[in-house]
Amino acid sequence: MPRPSFTLTRRVEFHETDAAGLMHFSNFYRWMEVCEHEWFRTLGLEIMSDGTAGHRRGWPRRDSSCTHLRPLRCGDLVRIRATLEEVSDSSLAYGFIFEKDRAGRWTEVARGRMTTVHVRQDRAGRMESEPMPPTVRAAFAPTS
Repeated sequence: MPRPSFTLTRRVEFHETDAAGLMHFSNFYRWMEVCEHEWFRTLGLEIMSDGTAGHRRGWPRRDSSCTHLRPLRCGDLVRIRATLEEVSDSSLAYGFIFEKDRAGRWTEVARGRMTTVHVRQDRAGRMESEPMPPTVRAAFAPTS
């Protein structure tokens, strides 16, 4: 069964580059998060929500990594492909592949991974993991 996946395409902006003219490494992490949030939106899901009794719910990161293979520069067209790799009672783990358009041919430039945990946060800011909502589990169910 194919794993659920989502693709986002965007350009490297000038403000995302460093003094050498390369996309700063931290932006790969930002783009992984943007891709995740857009995926949630297309599924009609919220990444953050207010719950009952003043509790907020969200998906903080438990783990993230990114391996950089080739540089990106201002104006480069990049495709970010996210794939759901693991699902537990309260967490989602994604794999990300970043590809640069080189004259109509997509070339891998980086590979990332991110694990998020569904939590409830009280008014004092304390967070506890909790099972993900059934709507999220259903939205990310593998397709046949």
